[in-house]
Amino acid sequence: MSKLKRWITLILALIALILIGWNMADNSNEPENQNNNNNNEPTYTSDRSDTVVYSPTGSLNYKLISDKVTYFTKDDVSWFDKPVMTVFDENKVPIWSVRADKARLTNDRMLYLYGHVEVNSLTSTSQLQRIITDNAVINLTTLDVTSDDKVTLYGTSFNSTGMKMRGNLRKKTAQLIEKVQTSYEIQNQKQH
Repeated sequence: MSKLKRWITLILALIALILIGWNMADNSNEPENQNNNNNNEPTYTSDRSDTVVYSPTGSLNYKLISDKVTYFTKDDVSWFDKPVMTVFDENKVPIWSVRADKARLTNDRMLYLYGHVEVNSLTSTSQLQRIITDNAVINLTTLDVTSDDKVTLYGTSFNSTGMKMRGNLRKKTAQLIEKVQTSYEIQNQKQH
């Protein structure tokens, strides 16, 4: 009977070791499975966000305010609801206000603007006063702005419409491409 007890104890111990190993193997896979299932989940979400970005020399580059920010680690992408970005010149003077319904900021510092994009000049000296389009992209390093949608430019005594645009906010330039139509308002000067 002693040999029988030893064999039963040995078999039960072996079964216990197998079950423990199996259980540990299942547990080690669970976090990986949970991460795979949650890859579409945001890493964090924030209501009302104010982001201030400075240049390497310490001057204020731009300020981005948003109703809501959602960040996804997997893609390294931030989504902004109702973003408003203010661009500053080298003297910390606000020169442009940029707004849209939604925006996506990627790891390569590209800001993709979606829905009712409006860029307004905040200086009275700029000939270009407003840019309106449905979608646009801004390179936050160079401040190049592009749009492959219909764009309308409003300026001092003119407005222009084109099917594409390339420009730079820092240089206060915009070039319309394809099917450009421009209207000018000629001011009558009073003669003395």
